[in-house]
Amino acid sequence: QTAYDATDVGRAVVSAARLARAGRAASPAGKRPAPPAGPDDAISLPMATIFVDADEWDARAQALGGTGNALLAGLAAHLARRVGRVAADGTVNVGMPVNERTPGDTRANAVINVDVTVDPAPVTADLRDVRARIKEALSRHEDEPDERWALLPLVPLIPERVMRRLIGVVTGSATTVVSSNLGTLDPAVNCPDGTDAEHFAMKTVYPGVTTATMYRTNGALALLSGRVHGRVFVSLLAYELGRHNSDVELRQHISDALSAFSLTATTGWRSVCQA
Repeated sequence: QTAYDATDVGRAVVSAARLARAGRAASPAGKRPAPPAGPDDAISLPMATIFVDADEWDARAQALGGTGNALLAGLAAHLARRVGRVAADGTVNVGMPVNERTPGDTRANAVINVDVTVDPAPVTADLRDVRARIKEALSRHEDEPDERWALLPLVPLIPERVMRRLIGVVTGSATTVVSSNLGTLDPAVNCPDGTDAEHFAMKTVYPGVTTATMYRTNGALALLSGRVHGRVFVSLLAYELGRHNSDVELRQHISDALSAFSLTATTGWRSVCQA
């Protein structure tokens, strides 16, 4: 058992070094802001949720040569470009969670991440390259598992100070945006009291997050989407280092992005963008 554990630790060290190098290679185009001075208080991250008619979503994806999944990834990459989460070469790293749970699988976490490098410049007019890159990344993952899981054997062995730095390696670089597509959901989720709700959405939450945490994790930009009751919902969460972060600013970025993709969305009670 000791020999087996030692082998795992060795692999983890190699993976950590490789991921750290990859993170440096994908460094953002701009200089990383210094953490602000003062107390490390809890903060509220800007969030928003939009709803798009499912038929309109599918039609737009098809018109651009993509799928619903590629359209979400393209929207994520476009937003990342708008807020400056791009590498020096202009590309964006789109992280896509993939469910690996099988029948009878009792693991606490059966989700892995697949990284897709996307050029955000053409995505509002053509999603064919995004679609091909997603397909390639999913196929590659079958032969090359997510290295981040290989870091787990290091957790009991490293001091807290080093662990904080490792978090930034695991969560992705400042050029990463999360694009999580849940697909078509069970219609039952839209009927909490036995009748259909007008709107249903799920959100990503970061309870108790502080400014220091955001600087350790290189900020955040995450899109979570699913389909139910004839609508596609997209929930967004964002925080950019060294910038004014607000719900108003996030909603403006979303509105501009929807216009660029010629999509109409609502928040459930009023129109966000007519295009």
